[in-house]
Amino acid sequence: MTTTLVRPLSDPLGDRVPEPVAQEAVDQAQAALGLRRPASPPGALSLASVRGQAPPRVVLGYGLGADSSAILARWLTDPSSRDFELHELAVVTGMTGQEWPATRALVEQNLLPLMAASNVRYLQIARRGLHQADGIDILSDSRRPDRLHLVGAWTLAHEMFDGGTVPQTAGDRLCSQHFKAWPLDTVIAELTQGRPYRHVMGYELEETRRATRDAKYNTALRTGEYPLRVWDGGWNRARAQAFLRGLFGVETWVKSACTYCPFSLANDDGRKEALARFIAEPDAGVLALAMEFVATALNPTQGLIKGQRLLSLLQASPGAGDVLAAFERRIAAVPWAVYDVRRTLSPRVDGKNNFARSVRILDIGTPEETRTRLAQRARCAAVPLTVGDPAFPDDTQPRAWLRRRDRQRLDGGMATAERFLAIAPATARSKTGPAFPNAWAAASQLELTA
Repeated sequence: MTTTLVRPLSDPLGDRVPEPVAQEAVDQAQAALGLRRPASPPGALSLASVRGQAPPRVVLGYGLGADSSAILARWLTDPSSRDFELHELAVVTGMTGQEWPATRALVEQNLLPLMAASNVRYLQIARRGLHQADGIDILSDSRRPDRLHLVGAWTLAHEMFDGGTVPQTAGDRLCSQHFKAWPLDTVIAELTQGRPYRHVMGYELEETRRATRDAKYNTALRTGEYPLRVWDGGWNRARAQAFLRGLFGVETWVKSACTYCPFSLANDDGRKEALARFIAEPDAGVLALAMEFVATALNPTQGLIKGQRLLSLLQASPGAGDVLAAFERRIAAVPWAVYDVRRTLSPRVDGKNNFARSVRILDIGTPEETRTRLAQRARCAAVPLTVGDPAFPDDTQPRAWLRRRDRQRLDGGMATAERFLAIAPATARSKTGPAFPNAWAAASQLELTA
């Protein structure tokens, strides 16, 4: 790692490392967490390659979890459960990149052999980059699948670490839209070649709202179908689990999710299951903890659990020592950065706020060096170095606040802004959102004329 903190400091904000040095440090830090970036994974095929076979009449969006696994397993073992031939079926999975190891084991040991024996076509796909223009990789297109190809050139973790954030639970599930909906729709369009098809989704009996919403996307070519909702009076999650248990002898088909999925941590049952997984598979917890640690340094509200941090939950949980120790070792070994964070808040007519943000890397060094540099910058700016945020009792990260949001101004319908310096592993890239310059200028003008 190249240390840049020997530079003299004359301006608390203007002095910064050259951008190539900052980007090299980000690449090193992300790679140390397992996020290397091949242009395309070895053996990946182009999108156009899927047109080489007859278009399928039925396409199963296979999410790897219990519900869609139950559909596929029953189709493969009980011909009376379907009204089509298996050669008319294509199974497609959109990979987000960081699935739990237990899910991989379940699918590879139980379903892939069945699919191979039945000569079922299985496509595993992934985004190639942040933008849709970057395209899609076909990680595997086989009638003899023998392993899951979970990681493509661009994963959800890449997107989250680059932006210094975590997946959001409010509003639409953008993570699913980016890594499942758009890639799947794109590949299915190539597969079906303009022919009508039945798009099968694993919504179970109690997921009426999801099925109703999905049906709104039907077209003259696409017809959504939900077998679990109609089979034998309807299958719920428990019945799907029971079927898989009886067929494969597995106690529980674990929920498919990214290792850092906030939806899995949204309730007590989900947190208990996730804790057990982190304790059983410590390496899987490191990425989630590192993602949250950086995100909360740049924005204290960005914990993976609403009102609480995953880190705090693990610290209070017996048996979590291994994953916590692995996390501490990993983040201590990567390059760290001093970040300059600016954020604007602009009121909307619906009572909510628009946010815009700029993040810049000022310094690169070890954890100790960046903390010293943060203190130097705070002194140079004549502001105190504070630890933690009073609104978040488990926040212990140091910051130098240069400007705080004006709550009264915001409540009065006017824009406001905040700015602080923070330190964290150098996994977030310098980035200024397109709406930020104008929003910052507007908030600053309000400050000047008040």
